[in-house]
Amino acid sequence: MNRVERAALCCLLVLACLLSGQTLPLHAEGDASVQSWRIIQAAPRVAPAQPGQTYRARRRYDTPRNLYPDDAMLGLVLPDISVALPDPAEGTRARILVIGDSMADALAAGMNADPAIKADIALVPKTVSSSGLVREDFHDWPKTLREMLAATPDAAATIVMIGLNDRQAIRSGEASLDPLGEPWLEAYRQRVDTILRSAQEARVPLVWVGLPIMRSPRLSQDMATLNALIRDRVTQAGETFVETYESFADGSGGFTATGPDVIGDIVRLRGPDGIHFTPAGQRKLAFFVEKPLRLRIQDRLNAAAAAAQPVVVPAPSPTGEALASLPAGIVPPPPTERAITLPAPAAAPPVVIRQRPEIGEIRPLAVQNAAPSLASSQAPAIADPVTRDLFDRGLSPEPRIGRADDFRWR
Repeated sequence: MNRVERAALCCLLVLACLLSGQTLPLHAEGDASVQSWRIIQAAPRVAPAQPGQTYRARRRYDTPRNLYPDDAMLGLVLPDISVALPDPAEGTRARILVIGDSMADALAAGMNADPAIKADIALVPKTVSSSGLVREDFHDWPKTLREMLAATPDAAATIVMIGLNDRQAIRSGEASLDPLGEPWLEAYRQRVDTILRSAQEARVPLVWVGLPIMRSPRLSQDMATLNALIRDRVTQAGETFVETYESFADGSGGFTATGPDVIGDIVRLRGPDGIHFTPAGQRKLAFFVEKPLRLRIQDRLNAAAAAAQPVVVPAPSPTGEALASLPAGIVPPPPTERAITLPAPAAAPPVVIRQRPEIGEIRPLAVQNAAPSLASSQAPAIADPVTRDLFDRGLSPEPRIGRADDFRWR
């Protein structure tokens, strides 16, 4: 049917409708009958964000969500499988004290969001968002730590992350010390030493977490100054300092709001203010703290186990009066040894901390292991000097007359 015939057919249909008293239905521009030739794809379904929901890193073997309902009918999408794991018993987990400001609160949230950490560690957080070591009138952290250690005698370690709100003047009697000046830094060292002394008097390991890089260059510089001061005092006291400044920076050492999460996906790690963390950033912060924390807890458990081992001490030898009372010709027996078992400290937690294995296989690049089999043994040295120069030194052999690499004819 050509164009003229189609036009004539349309005119006949319109004339038939007019004679019968019926009118043609009017279609809107967005009606399906007008746009039936277009391909309309269904919008992807996005799960609404729930308030207070923790960050769960996407697993590598997860299948993509079905975008179209036909995929589920054809069996192209596997159903979600959820396994409910039993909660560990309260007495089998190490109790960890967490003190500090809003940064410590983010660290505690990231540790609680990791199932592997929750299986072995029970956090006892005590955080005040606007607190610090400068304003003792607002919150006295040395006093709070002493009270927490006294109320938790089975504490396995203490985590401290503080300093974000400490760029304030320190009152020393009638004088006011300017922030980050030399008198101010000396007063701040004394307050850091007070925290360290409280933990060491209770014989509880301490892990101090440094402050990360910030969006503001001035704030980042001040946080780096505090990190250097705290790192010096913590390491001199024999405790552990965890670096986080460069862990949240980009390749050039500057601030970045996005970066790899705990499984390597590029996600947003910092909040809109350029200071605090997103749930993904909280998980990454806990990732850097977990391994040093487990090492300190294990060292404490090893020391408690060594203290419970039996100690062999020699028996008291006979005194001079006892030797004089022996008959003539009688030789006294040699001194014997006896084992004394010392009781374990009451503060040692009755738990065993499991070390999380390294991710993937680690192979040395420079060390060559001797192989017992022929397949993995090393090949002998190349005896042919031409082949050795070609593969070892990268020198091509001399060209031969008539060969493809002979360019002397030019």
